[in-house]
Amino acid sequence: MPDETSLYIYGAPPEEYTTVTPSVPPPQPQQYQPPPYGGPPRYLHWKEVLSGLVLRPLRTMDEVRDQAVWWPALIMSALGGVLAVLANDASRKEIVHSTLSTSVPAIGIVVVMVPAFCALLGLVSHALATQFGGNGSPTPFITLSMIVVWIADAPRLAVAMFAPDKNSIVTGVGLLSFVLTAWLLTTLMMRVHELAWPRALGCVAVELIALLLVLKLPLTS
Repeated sequence: MPDETSLYIYGAPPEEYTTVTPSVPPPQPQQYQPPPYGGPPRYLHWKEVLSGLVLRPLRTMDEVRDQAVWWPALIMSALGGVLAVLANDASRKEIVHSTLSTSVPAIGIVVVMVPAFCALLGLVSHALATQFGGNGSPTPFITLSMIVVWIADAPRLAVAMFAPDKNSIVTGVGLLSFVLTAWLLTTLMMRVHELAWPRALGCVAVELIALLLVLKLPLTS
């Protein structure tokens, strides 16, 4: 076909020349560009972690899914264990009517054993999650699970401190606290290990049963 100079030579394009309008490519959708790397992620202060898990648990779990909070988890588990013992009628009577040489070592054992027990349960749930394809780190899940267990159980402990074990209000609040514990642990498993909720619930089932039998039900003194 003639080139562009033919327009100047002949004054007009030849009959066999056909003007073709170049096609304009459609605008391409802009792809998301991640923000530039601005340093290591900001770790939340332990006060932000505790208040966030109470007021906005889902958002906080996403923010701290890679952060371990050992000291708050150990302190809350120790205090929760002591309150759980005092909230039980039989245990409270034994401690009140016993001497200091007996009650102080018993409280000391609770302060040590309850955090270790909660950490072991979190480790078992993490091990199950890795078998189901979870990709989270162990220490964030273990420490956060120790915290959410006692956050969910706080209403039951507060009511049980001033009411007998067989009171219907204590039973109702205890049931609601257990449902809240199951929801928080399942959600935490989903956030940290990126699992679907059926697998996440299956991974924390052993932990929930152990918590129900040992800490949330006044079965033994």
